Amino acid sequence: MNKKILVSFVTLLLIFSFGSSSFAVSNSVANKPIIIGEYDAPLEECLGTDSSMSRYLANVRVKSYATYDDSDGVQVYVKLYVPWYEFEWPQFTSMTGVVNVSLKPISKNTYFYETANGESTIDTDVNTGVTGESGDEGTVTVSGAATANNALNNGGVFYISYPITLP
Repeated sequence: MNKKILVSFVTLLLIFSFGSSSFAVSNSVANKPIIIGEYDAPLEECLGTDSSMSRYLANVRVKSYATYDDSDGVQVYVKLYVPWYEFEWPQFTSMTGVVNVSLKPISKNTYFYETANGESTIDTDVNTGVTGESGDEGTVTVSGAATANNALNNGGVFYISYPITLP
């Protein structure tokens, strides 16, 4: 008898759970900006060949990605960071630079500046406002410099570029 009641109860729960909205995608997830391009590599790959790096900058990575939504256009995230498994890192104090979005026929520069308090990570979001039509292709270029307390020459410069395609 108890087994039949338990089976009936579990069956009833399953039937009601399939009809609930707990499995549906919420509007906030559906309206999430779409990543349209990205870049992630060691900082040393983003420097000129004649640039010298301290050991503190040698383990820094540059990460950037571009998102797009109809209301805000292209937004670019820029981050300098040290992977969690590294034991030595620079103490970032600031990052400045320019994001260029080239999306024919538009080419727009947007400047950014971010400060930190001696942290191993520094990042910023740059709202470019550049919009286009679905399928438009272009390029995001990010160039900048970061300062750090315990690094040779107080930091480093970087230059990256990656393709984007509007959804």
